[in-house]
Amino acid sequence: MRNEDKENLKSKQLTESLLIACLAACEPVINKNAYLEKKWKNYYVFIFEESAGEPYKLKRQEWMEYREKIRSLLLPKYSVKKIIQMTKSCTDKATQKAVKELVELIDNGDYCLM
Repeated sequence: MRNEDKENLKSKQLTESLLIACLAACEPVINKNAYLEKKWKNYYVFIFEESAGEPYKLKRQEWMEYREKIRSLLLPKYSVKKIIQMTKSCTDKATQKAVKELVELIDNGDYCLM
């Protein structure tokens, strides 16, 4: 994540590059938790009477919600296909902490879209 994007996040100004960097950070988390969910889905924790893959499923769903919230800010300007292409080509990924801060700003409506 570039220093410029960090400053924009602190000042609550959301730019396209910041949004794309955050989307790029969501993908590995979603993919990793999907893999772990599938790996552990047939093992059960009898104390909780649930699959051992359940925590991974919940985390994956949480990050998929983050991705949709961020993507919704870009949809008026770009198609989903274009957003996915920009996300895949992004080299400066944001941190997970930055993604959570961004989603919190979106939830509160306390941001300025540049």
